[in-house]
Amino acid sequence: MSSSDQDLAKLKERAAAVGLTRLTEAHLAQLQRAAEANLKNKAKLTEALTVADEPAHVFSLTKDA
Repeated sequence: MSSSDQDLAKLKERAAAVGLTRLTEAHLAQLQRAAEANLKNKAKLTEALTVADEPAHVFSLTKDA
């Protein structure tokens, strides 16, 4: 069993754990690509942020809203 087959088997187990039991091989391959892209994007979020970087402080609701 190759590494990608093992990764696909793990992904199939994880998908089944959350109720995705009827996925085809094409769906699993798409889910695997999405999971890999998610990990790459998550790795980019390691830069340190400060309170000033949080955009939520710009927007607030007034009492009239």
